[in-house]
Amino acid sequence: MKRTRTATARRAVMAAAGLVLSLTALPAGAAPPNDPLGPDGRPITDGWAGAGTPAELAPPATARAMAAAPGGYPVTGIDVSHHQGNIDWDKVADKGAKFVYAKVTEGVHYVDASFKDNYSGARKNGILFGAYHFARPDKTNGRTQADFFLDRAQYRNDGRSLPPMLDIEWPYKLGGKLVAPGPCWGKSKSELVRFIRDFTERVRERTGSATMIYTNPNWWNPCTGRNADFGDHYLFVSSYTDKVRGLPAGWDRWTLWQYANHGKLPGDENVFNGNLADLNSLAANPAGPLPRPVVGDWDGNGTMTPGLVSAEGETWRWRLSNTLDGTPDPALDFTYGDSEKAPIVGDWDGNGTYTPGTVDAEGKRRDFYLANGFRSGPADIHTGFGDVEDIPVVGDWDGNGTFTPGAVDSSGKLHAWKLTNTFEKPVTEVQFAYGDAAKTPIVGDWDGNRTFTPGTVDMDGERHDYYLSNVTTGGPTQVHTGFGAVYTVPLVGDWNGDKVFTPGVIDASGDAGLVWQLTNSLTTGAAEVTFTYGGTGAGAAPAPAAVPAPASPQPGTSPSPSPMSAPAAAARPSASPSRIPSASPSRTPAAASSPSPTRAATSAPGPRPTPSGHTHPATRSAPRP
Repeated sequence: MKRTRTATARRAVMAAAGLVLSLTALPAGAAPPNDPLGPDGRPITDGWAGAGTPAELAPPATARAMAAAPGGYPVTGIDVSHHQGNIDWDKVADKGAKFVYAKVTEGVHYVDASFKDNYSGARKNGILFGAYHFARPDKTNGRTQADFFLDRAQYRNDGRSLPPMLDIEWPYKLGGKLVAPGPCWGKSKSELVRFIRDFTERVRERTGSATMIYTNPNWWNPCTGRNADFGDHYLFVSSYTDKVRGLPAGWDRWTLWQYANHGKLPGDENVFNGNLADLNSLAANPAGPLPRPVVGDWDGNGTMTPGLVSAEGETWRWRLSNTLDGTPDPALDFTYGDSEKAPIVGDWDGNGTYTPGTVDAEGKRRDFYLANGFRSGPADIHTGFGDVEDIPVVGDWDGNGTFTPGAVDSSGKLHAWKLTNTFEKPVTEVQFAYGDAAKTPIVGDWDGNRTFTPGTVDMDGERHDYYLSNVTTGGPTQVHTGFGAVYTVPLVGDWNGDKVFTPGVIDASGDAGLVWQLTNSLTTGAAEVTFTYGGTGAGAAPAPAAVPAPASPQPGTSPSPSPMSAPAAAARPSASPSRIPSASPSRTPAAASSPSPTRAATSAPGPRPTPSGHTHPATRSAPRP
């Protein structure tokens, strides 16, 4: 199957730039470094940008200390982690640094202790700030790691935040031993490409931004098989030479260059490929994130309908529809919850109506802030459950009509599920293992017995594959079904009021808006309901109306189950800024959707904007592996 997208949709969220550790290509089997100490002179506990650089590619200590910024690149910056200790950000700003990337996470097991101080210190001193994630393809899948990262990265589309960064390079040594089986993390070329694709597409879904990819040709080319699919992302080049000499496959231009791993400023020394106005454009991300989709029974009639949640400053704005016909005006329009926390929905009081909530990703546990109405203000319920590294889920685990928290640990080969049936000092009451940890966990009522059970959805191949269980004891899958093209955003819900959850997807690849495609079957895999709801985000919508009261369930209506924690939608269709330096790869897909409430969307090629603002005929994409 071939996938096409319009230029505007793809270019709105992707652009090219670079990272390179040039020199001659390193053989795939070459050994990573053996330095037992980190940049702070202490034993290594975790990775950083450049941690895996082979000794033969790193400059000697004297060269590192004396390194000056390469000529012709006046905009300078640094990248840091806890390995630099406490940083005097006043001095960093005084010495001319205009941007910084700071480590926030690694895998799904590590959060950098200095991130918050680096975030606040840099921003207070007017330095453009970006967060980065050290990839661990040996641990879990890219989508899970992207969520772990973004939940903690404090990314905001505020004009001062640089694109989220993925640091993918050689493994480093921990205690004298490599943290992975080999330079390519013990993974095949196709497995690494899938990891990068899953990570970058999740970043685009949640932020509307392309990803800044830190890598180099010596790692990238042998470990991905010279994969050229990611040239529409920014490239951060780490080349400890007098000039960048070669780029990873897929790029023809870099955005950031890490030219030294030590210098007059803390951390690694970098330059930007452009002027200060270009750097500000890079941080602008004018396309911004699409609203996050949620689904629930907002009026208590037993049928689930769509909703959109958008960040407006420090608060979430909720726009919820009570129909499946694409009516553009929401039935409910209100604000609730801190936008630094992730939005969730569920029936917290058992009245058959879904209402909003948020879940925090800081501290030692997940904190849930839940409301029993559609309004701003304080939470009606505040409870904590699950480790902060776990994936939060909510559902009706005992069939009493009330949703309570759950947590999913994805650090092993199978998801480890922990569920509670109470809000009052919750403890784990149900515990089991189910589902391949490389797939995304979901929950729903797959057999109509009013009890939520686990499932997973695969994000690879040509469709989404669902593996569903009707029990909370582990064991084999009871239902395996497929629905929706793999580039769409998957979700589940009860679309016809029969109390059975079935799949749905959202296609954000065209210019018509968010195209929702739903099926009422777990067997056919065909879309039965198609409509458009949402598109350009809350910024284009009028201010919320007066705060509405929650609707009462209709007499005789049974409480409906909740959806899975809905993933954010994919790329917003909008032209990319003309000032951002980028490549012009010929692979960019193009498509235009023309949906109607009764017919599925169609695709047609269209013109694609280049970084300079000109257009040329769009080309069809290669088949997705």
